[in-house]
Amino acid sequence: MANKRNKNQTSSTAGKAHAIWLAGLGAVSIAQKRGTQLLAGLSAEGREFQARAQRLVREVGADAAVHVKGAVAPLRVDLKRNAVKIGAAVQNAVAGVLAKLGIPSKADIEALSQRMSALSRQLKAAK
Repeated sequence: MANKRNKNQTSSTAGKAHAIWLAGLGAVSIAQKRGTQLLAGLSAEGREFQARAQRLVREVGADAAVHVKGAVAPLRVDLKRNAVKIGAAVQNAVAGVLAKLGIPSKADIEALSQRMSALSRQLKAAK
């Protein structure tokens, strides 16, 4: 009885293996027959997908550029305003340091130059 069961199992296992082998051969055969059509279909689908993706990227990119431009504009205005304020503060600080050191400013030199020119004119007129 044990021999009968082993024989049935062996033939059953061999039958299953043979069926799996045949299924694999059938799959290869179908792939050969339909492979070219399948590849052409996949290629066409890939081209369509690529076109849709590129269109989406262009649309999203354009929208993003508009949003970024709108968000950055107020920041630029604030940055320019702050740069002017900082520049004035730095100039005032430097002028204060130069004044403490006794170094005349450009305005002081120009005023002195104008006074000298006026005095020079007065001297020439007096002669």
